[in-house]
Amino acid sequence: MKTFFINKIFNEDKSVTIREFKTLSPDLFNKTVEMNSDLGFCTILDTETTGLDHNKDEIIEIAIRKWIYHKREHHLIKPVEEYSELNEPVRNEISETITELTGITKEDVKGKKIDWSIVAKMIGESDFVLAHNAGFDRPMIEAVAEVSKVSSAKIWTCSFKQVDWAQMGFLSAKQELLSLFHGFHYSGHRALTDIDALANLILQGDYLKEILANAKTKQVCVDCVQAPFEAKDLLKNNGFSWDAPNKFWTKLVSESEVDEMKNFLTEEVYPKGKMKAEFSTIELRDRFKPL
Repeated sequence: MKTFFINKIFNEDKSVTIREFKTLSPDLFNKTVEMNSDLGFCTILDTETTGLDHNKDEIIEIAIRKWIYHKREHHLIKPVEEYSELNEPVRNEISETITELTGITKEDVKGKKIDWSIVAKMIGESDFVLAHNAGFDRPMIEAVAEVSKVSSAKIWTCSFKQVDWAQMGFLSAKQELLSLFHGFHYSGHRALTDIDALANLILQGDYLKEILANAKTKQVCVDCVQAPFEAKDLLKNNGFSWDAPNKFWTKLVSESEVDEMKNFLTEEVYPKGKMKAEFSTIELRDRFKPL
């Protein structure tokens, strides 16, 4: 990352130019592409919601863009279709916090409704769905009855979890900061801008290749049931996340890392001989599904 930053962003006088991203390059849309067996479709998707709980909160905006991508070389080629719409929630109010975060007000969504048949069609025509935080967006999408079935049958991928940003030296995996590290900024937290900025980020490296490679790797969910309270900092520092509803620390690891993880938990987290962590294999199409 440091080499990329120096070579691509630092000017000769060591100043930094951060350009504003407003929209995808017209050159992408104007490409002439003939579909063949090496090419397929994928979709990049983002949602804005009334909150974080997929069981009770609602989507207030969606943006989804279909792309042609190369199946073997694993890179985006051309954006071909988009859909973006606001949605008036039925059970929830849009709080001041959500308005501050997204810029979406109660007045903006009044009378607006997402056409879920369009969303279902675009997802159904895609080989996979990409979101920057699929662990959030997928449960929100699959809480919607009109699109749940088609979405649950698809492979979901995540540019937040399935790229090892830390290994490359990036200080954060937040999309806004990754964008700055790659030399651009954008007005975030509106769905269409977010997905186009994500595509712009993905296009600047072999990131889609890494995402799809990780998507094919068998993963195991490690749930640290009954872990001692005093181990919380150790677990957090080793990449575990707190699962508030279930009240335990959890982490996804590759199948090849399971033995190492068991040794770590046995020797450093749980009292000797009392390792109670649970390990469960996550199927390819079940990644990022709601718990």
